[in-house]
Amino acid sequence: MFESRPEPLSVAKFIKTATMFYIDSELEMEFDKIVEKDVREIKKELLGITTESGLHDYIKCQPKSLDRITSVLNISEEKFKRIITMLRVQKGFTPTSEWTLDSLRTQMLESPEWMSTICNLFMRGRDMREYQSTIPNFYLTNFSIDATTIGRLASDDDIRRLVKKGYEGKYNNKLGDSFFYKVSKTIIDKCKKTGLTYSVKEVVPFAEKQIGIAIPDVKNPRLMIDVTYGITTSSAQTKLAKDAEVIRGKLREKNIGKSDKEKKLYISIVDGAGWVARQADLNKLHRYSDYLINLKNIEMMNDIIDYYL
Repeated sequence: MFESRPEPLSVAKFIKTATMFYIDSELEMEFDKIVEKDVREIKKELLGITTESGLHDYIKCQPKSLDRITSVLNISEEKFKRIITMLRVQKGFTPTSEWTLDSLRTQMLESPEWMSTICNLFMRGRDMREYQSTIPNFYLTNFSIDATTIGRLASDDDIRRLVKKGYEGKYNNKLGDSFFYKVSKTIIDKCKKTGLTYSVKEVVPFAEKQIGIAIPDVKNPRLMIDVTYGITTSSAQTKLAKDAEVIRGKLREKNIGKSDKEKKLYISIVDGAGWVARQADLNKLHRYSDYLINLKNIEMMNDIIDYYL
């Protein structure tokens, strides 16, 4: 039994011990295999776009074709969308918003005129007089596809960067899941050793939100633990800090007149460079959490469980 109340981490100590980049070796190997498989397939596919018919077929068959082509040719997606808007105006449209690459591909599949226009732009725009007078040469020089161009630009490294960009969201989500599993395993193992029950990712009624881990259950939790890993900054961090403020207000009412051993606690276990970069939210989360813990200090949870439960 842990007799003295565990001392919360200060924000300064949290930052000094933060795991900036959480690494899951198995996940890294999994994505390395996926990426290398895609690199081989895409390189083979790109060899076929050096003819007009091959380019047409590639765009028809590959949903992400425009993203891949612009990336391989080193064409900025933002500037490419501006060029498409210019072409729409020239064709008599009055755009109210820009087309995404997916929207443009849909137009190309439905309209032979758009398919011809964009394929011509990709293959020989650099040398077309109509574009030389409307698109700065700084951008236009990249609009050229032939065997030499693809051979020079479609290197494994270039394609690998392209593939990784497409997987970044999925990779980050899986890394977050891995972080949750690693953290929750420590807590669940402790609960099992001490005979405590727990709930994982269920809604706590009085908190009106899903909690990562609730001990002993969601109906009458003593410990509510939220777990999140953030390598980038996002509005989700602000939301988590605001949620902590709301929960703290509700807990304040429930904890009136109770001793330490009877109180309900809200604990935030977060980590990653994104939290260090977004210190306004980190400070708010620290202020409204009974404990703010990172991966390197996860063993604190054993002491917290021993003391409070």
